[in-house]
Amino acid sequence: MNVRKSDIYGIVGSALFCGVVVLLLVLIAMPGQPVPEDEGIVVSFGTSFEGGGQQVAEALPAPQPQPEAPQPAAPQPEPQPAEEMLTQESPSVAMQEQQEQEEEAARLAEEQRRREEEEARLAEERRLAEERRKQEAIERAQAMGSVFGQAVTPEGSGTGEGDARQGNPVGQGSSEGHSWSLSGRALMGKLINPLYEVNVEGRVTVSIRVDESGNVVGVSIGRPTDISDAAIQQAALDAARKAKFSVGDNVAVGTITYHFKLK
Repeated sequence: MNVRKSDIYGIVGSALFCGVVVLLLVLIAMPGQPVPEDEGIVVSFGTSFEGGGQQVAEALPAPQPQPEAPQPAAPQPEPQPAEEMLTQESPSVAMQEQQEQEEEAARLAEEQRRREEEEARLAEERRLAEERRKQEAIERAQAMGSVFGQAVTPEGSGTGEGDARQGNPVGQGSSEGHSWSLSGRALMGKLINPLYEVNVEGRVTVSIRVDESGNVVGVSIGRPTDISDAAIQQAALDAARKAKFSVGDNVAVGTITYHFKLK
């Protein structure tokens, strides 16, 4: 195949021309800087995309920032009821304090009761000791009076209206015109005269019951009694309750006979 020099020159010239065009395009359109993504869109004016025509780069508007949708608020945990603490206001502590106060009050009351009982016991012992001392003094005085042939009253005042048995531990005597009988006991002081308004004459016998301390703790109408008037009998009972005798080891039973005279 014979190639003509004109063809060779044409091919070389075309190649050089194409190389120059490509170089120009590279130098003009691609200066070595990266093309930003939002430069625009190539618009082709022609019948085909590859056809010739003027190309215009239309700038696209910058994308507007979309407002972020509000995030739903995280659900707040429901407040749990705080565990009830044992404080001074809790019912259990209040009940315990009340119980302790009641127990303390009961303890103090018991101590007070014991103190009062002890004081009463000591007072009773002192009283009994004093009565024994008086009784011993009476017995000594009576012993001395019997030696000299004189009757001695319980008060130790020498001779009196009663006979030698008045206040005698033998257990009988007379006082204020009345008589009494109580085995093993002595009359302390005098018999109380009954209070009465009725003008009568006679006697009322009162049965008496005397405790260890010498107090009359029981009375009743006994015999002999020849006055049936209820007021007179009641006056005799009231007077008998006021009688006082010496102390003893046990309960004693006796009588008091009241003699009523016309006024």
